[in-house]
Amino acid sequence: MKKIVFLGAGYANLTLIKKIKKKNLSKAEFILINNNPYHYKTTELHKIAARESEKDIVINLKSILPKDVTLICDKVKSIENGKVVCENANYDYDELYVGLGASINTFGIAGLDECLNIINYKNALNTAETLYKNLELYENKNVIICGAGLSGVELCGSIATTCKNLGISINLYLVEAMDEILPVYAKDLAKKARNYLENLGVKVLSSHKIIKKVDDKLFLNDENNYIEAKTIIFTAGVKGSEVIANSGFNHKNNRVLVNEYLMAPNFDNCYVLGDSAIVSNFAPTAQIACKQGKYLAKRLNAKFEGTEFNEPFKYNDKGSICSVGKDYAIGVILGKTYSAFMAKSLKKLTEVEWSETLK
Repeated sequence: MKKIVFLGAGYANLTLIKKIKKKNLSKAEFILINNNPYHYKTTELHKIAARESEKDIVINLKSILPKDVTLICDKVKSIENGKVVCENANYDYDELYVGLGASINTFGIAGLDECLNIINYKNALNTAETLYKNLELYENKNVIICGAGLSGVELCGSIATTCKNLGISINLYLVEAMDEILPVYAKDLAKKARNYLENLGVKVLSSHKIIKKVDDKLFLNDENNYIEAKTIIFTAGVKGSEVIANSGFNHKNNRVLVNEYLMAPNFDNCYVLGDSAIVSNFAPTAQIACKQGKYLAKRLNAKFEGTEFNEPFKYNDKGSICSVGKDYAIGVILGKTYSAFMAKSLKKLTEVEWSETLK
């Protein structure tokens, strides 16, 4: 029986697995290898780090996987043609679906690898613990978030509103090298988010390039300008998994340059999706990951049923929503801008949609 192996339990592979038709699950041996027995919603990790909420963010994999899919908890080290090398064992495959997620990219800036981050669930928990412990123990109440993209702004808004609601004193800085926060949005829309954060007391430092971090000092623009803080959180850059770099793939920043069918060149029957793949000029998001999962499920179902499915992967970006605290958001959906209550409602709708996919 053909052995089909999935690496990683993120949005891409879980969508793929859930979209395989029930009648086809008995036609092969399906194995999911993940380093944890749970799935976590990466788009919600800022809530964990800020202690805004933990509701429905972490989900036990055995509770959502079809009974025909075997879960193996192991850490992937590298991939060879026909074999996955893990920490505890090696696993052969006939078809492989690589969705190993992201890792931090500090762009070689000295000291930033020492920062806290929210790249995964464990790191988000550690960030929360360190943040609130530092606020309790030290007179220096400065907290710096490095990077004002979607992750940085969502984390900043969540920390600001949570601390305000709890009556916790904090001096919160949001640092961004660009001249405005949220560069993926039009400046007038990004300005609304900035105004909201500043009304919460956040000190937004746009046009401030990080030079280096030395101990508790974050140097900005030059050697003479720095902010000192016990808590410095890095959200400015990500790359693919180190496994990609260790496995001989043609890659950029640990992301595989896949073909039009999401296949890895020079690897037999190996598909790459989610944060592990480069698809045109699209940024890796949960939205495109889910779309890739649905596409590959169609290809897989067609193979089992003996039908033709030779369409290349196509993606139309529908837009995105950025939370700015518990009760506010901005975003663009299908070319139309939203803010405040409507944007927040659309954000919640996407969360509900993912929960429905996992059922």
